[in-house]
Amino acid sequence: MVEKKSNEIKPKFYFDVCVDTMLPATLKYRILAETPEQAIELMKGKAPSSVHYKLVGKKDFLLKVFYSGSNMMKFIKRLLS
Repeated sequence: MVEKKSNEIKPKFYFDVCVDTMLPATLKYRILAETPEQAIELMKGKAPSSVHYKLVGKKDFLLKVFYSGSNMMKFIKRLLS
């Protein structure tokens, strides 16, 4: 019988993880991992490598207008559509 070595190094691959969000955008992560499940776990807490916006599908819920360079608010409008 052939015994497996217990300390074999598993090969790692680059995985592209794309996440569709409630924001009309797709976040894309490039993760180096051994399995797709591990890539999902390693993705958490990392910044995406690219963001693709879909501005056609956006919905505005709350608009806030500020004076430039200050924290004083000029106008608020709630949109319910």
